[in-house]
Amino acid sequence: MPDETESLNPEPVAETDAGFMRMAIRLAFLARDRGDTPVGSVVVRDGRIVGEGIEAVKAENDLTAHAEIRAVQDACRRLGTLHLTGCTLFTNVEPCLMCSFVIRSARISKVVIGRPVPHIGGFSSKYSILTDPGIPGWSPPPLIVTGLLEEECSAPFTAHN
Repeated sequence: MPDETESLNPEPVAETDAGFMRMAIRLAFLARDRGDTPVGSVVVRDGRIVGEGIEAVKAENDLTAHAEIRAVQDACRRLGTLHLTGCTLFTNVEPCLMCSFVIRSARISKVVIGRPVPHIGGFSSKYSILTDPGIPGWSPPPLIVTGLLEEECSAPFTAHN
């Protein structure tokens, strides 16, 4: 397993939303192949990936080891800041409530979601942490884009040998 500062994808990726989402999907397959829930996320600033994360809850016996949190942590380390204004998070699965809190706390400007999770998602559930503008002390909510490559984003959840 790569250490925290090592890139999971040393090759450059396409500078399009679809290209960044496909990178998140590749990370999701990696998480699945390691025995975890197939979720992958990347944080992008100015057309470059500045943070990557794969789900590692089971692998590390850590309930907070969600892909989105790992990607935000990686971006904060690489950029030397806790504020990720101007960044976009791409994730193949809608961020849960915990991840949504982290995304809002980091002040990420845009979140691109492939596959919804309406029962616990921070956007589509009744607890819309990602979009609630009335939380005292928080910056404005990020722009939300949903359904990008939804079918491809669901692929890591299909059975495999």
